[in-house]
Amino acid sequence: MKRKSLALLLAAVLALGMTGCGSDKTSAPQVSSQQAPAENDAAGEEADSADTAASGDGFYAGKTVEMIVPWGAGGGADTACRLVCSYMEKELGCTIVINNVTGGGGSIGLAQLTDADADGLTYAYFANTDSNGDIMLEGVPYTVDDFAPVCKFAADPHIILASNASGIKDLDGMIAAGDGNTLWGIGGAWTHWDFLKLEFEEATGTSYKRLVYDGGAAVITDIMNGDCTVGTPFVSEALSAIDAGEAVPIAITSAERNEACPDIPTVAELGYDGFESTMWRGFVAPVGTPEDAMREFAEAVGTVCENEEFQQAAVQAGITVDYTDYDSFQTFYKENHESVKEYYESNSDM
Repeated sequence: MKRKSLALLLAAVLALGMTGCGSDKTSAPQVSSQQAPAENDAAGEEADSADTAASGDGFYAGKTVEMIVPWGAGGGADTACRLVCSYMEKELGCTIVINNVTGGGGSIGLAQLTDADADGLTYAYFANTDSNGDIMLEGVPYTVDDFAPVCKFAADPHIILASNASGIKDLDGMIAAGDGNTLWGIGGAWTHWDFLKLEFEEATGTSYKRLVYDGGAAVITDIMNGDCTVGTPFVSEALSAIDAGEAVPIAITSAERNEACPDIPTVAELGYDGFESTMWRGFVAPVGTPEDAMREFAEAVGTVCENEEFQQAAVQAGITVDYTDYDSFQTFYKENHESVKEYYESNSDM
C-alpha cells in the first residue's frame, strides 16, 4: 500500500500520522527499576537565593518532584530529562528526582504514573507513541485519557548507525544490506524507532530484521560489540560511540544537519529528498493534577527552553529544543494520538 511520508506526518500538529509497521501486539518484557537524582548545575551555594526568589512563592518552591522516565539510564530519554530537569530545579526552586522505571516498552513506568497521586508532584517523560500503548502492547492498563498532557520540550532526530564489524561504510552499503536478514536494533517496541524503520524501508525499498531492546543505550552497546548490525539511536545516545570510533555514522534523519554532529549528512541529501523523521519529547501528569500546577511547570519548561546556557548545553548533548506550551500541547497531544492510532491500525497486519 502507499504510505504517507514521516516527514509530513511529524512536521506539524495537523500531520496525518507517523509510519508504523506492525504485527500483533508485543508482549511486555521483564520489569526493572532504578532511581537517581537529577543533575543540579546549581549545587551547594550556587543554588543561590536569587534563583529561589525568581521562582517566587510558586507551588513548587521548596518541594520535591518525582520525574518518571520509563526508560533506562544513559539513553536518549534519560539524557534529555536529566538536562532539562537540572535547569527546571533552578527555575522552580524545587528538587526533581529522576526515577528510571524500565520494562514493557515504556509502559511500566507510565502505568506507575497513572497510579500516582494527582498532587502536582509527579510527572513522566512522554513521546510520540506513548498514548497508544494499549493498542500496540499487550497488558497495558492505561489509555490516552489516563494522562494529563503538560508540554513538549524537544524534537530529536535519529542517527543511522552501523557496527564496525558489519563492513557498512555509507548509505549505499546500508541499502545493499537491506535484504531482510540484517539486524536492525529497535530501542523499544512500537516506539518511534519502529516507525522510523518502516519509513526508511519504504523510502529505500529495503527490509531489515527487527531486534527489540529496552532502550537506546542497549542498542548502542550491541552495535559497538558487533551483536547488532545497524540501529537508529538519538544523537544524544550516539555521539560518544561515534567520537570513539566504535560505530559508523551513516546519516541523520532530520531535514537539516545537526549542530552537534555537522559532518554527518542527512538521509535527504544522500538522495532521498524529503525524508525527515524526529521524535518529540514532552511531559505528562496523572489525570486530576491541578491545572495551575501543570501550567506553572509548563511555563518553567518554556523559560528553560529560552535560556541560552541551556540551549548550548542541549546542542552539546545532541538534544533539539522544540517547545510547545500547555495550551497548544492539549491539541497536539490529541491529534498526535489519533494520527498514530490511524497509521498503526492500517499497517498492523504487516
